[in-house]
Amino acid sequence: MKYSNTLHYELQGVNPEKLERLSDTRFSWREERMQANRLVRLYHLAGYEDYADRVEGCATWLQFRTTGDQRELMSANFCKLRLCPMCTARGAVVRAKLLSQVMDGVQAEQHCQYIFLTLTVENVTGDKLGKEIGHLASSWNRLLQHKAVKRAVKGWFRALEITRNGEYYHPHIHAIIAVEDDYFARKSGLYITQAEWVRRWKMALKVDYNPSVRISKTNDNKGGKGAVLEAAKYVTKSSDYISDKLSDTEAAKIVGDYTRALYHRRLTAFGGWLKEMAQRIQAADLDNVDLVQGDDSEIREDLAEMIEEYGWHFGAGDYVLARRFVNPLRVKREVSDDGKDGAS
Repeated sequence: MKYSNTLHYELQGVNPEKLERLSDTRFSWREERMQANRLVRLYHLAGYEDYADRVEGCATWLQFRTTGDQRELMSANFCKLRLCPMCTARGAVVRAKLLSQVMDGVQAEQHCQYIFLTLTVENVTGDKLGKEIGHLASSWNRLLQHKAVKRAVKGWFRALEITRNGEYYHPHIHAIIAVEDDYFARKSGLYITQAEWVRRWKMALKVDYNPSVRISKTNDNKGGKGAVLEAAKYVTKSSDYISDKLSDTEAAKIVGDYTRALYHRRLTAFGGWLKEMAQRIQAADLDNVDLVQGDDSEIREDLAEMIEEYGWHFGAGDYVLARRFVNPLRVKREVSDDGKDGAS
């Protein structure tokens, strides 16, 4: 079922105190939607009217399937903009889930180990951010061509993150690397020291300074949860531009810098074993994930008891129940089952 504009606007005229509000402990729907409201104003100030309109209409309608006390999102109207707090938070959940599945699949087949690698460059100003993001991507490709790296790295996932410090931005790469099970054994000849990673990253960047490189073995071979959460999270923190510590003018400039720098940029990528597995399970494009598919519960569509629809009530600043009805697919299944029983 698609989003209904008519339902949304009718809902605004209803007293929210008479309506049931959404309660979902697994995801902060109301908080993210409130943050999105603040981004709308900043997009207007930065001159991105179309983006402001898209965020204003983001996730104003949510449809869930429910069984008992279980609830699972089945449809919503997401804007999918890269700075949208709602889509960023929802995307991080989905990416972490898919990346874990990819890593678990590779580990089961290859009995590999995982390394978490962070590669950095010097800070840049907003007008140079886009160029530096491109430089990072090309430098990563050069790094992978180094003979020792090519021999040691059997698969990888990389993601871009940008943090901010005052007027400067710090773009960097988080990478999860799959290596042979005997990678850390001295006799294997595969191990690359931290100092060697620094030297090779410096060469790949073509700079005259020693860049900061952090490397660690993931604590858990199955999924490496901490590494997954770090690599799969947002490209930028919404608190970098949605903050009471910033004036609207300052925040709008940051939003403009990020929007221009990230336009048409590839933020994540797979290679080697991880790419092969990601393609097999249809998880190869983590830049464009299905934001609906993020809930842990998996309620079969034809077994869900009820369908619930919630709309964002701008006056109440919360999601309120618009409709609740018996799942029509379940009714059809029960009718079909009764028919089979009668014929036997």
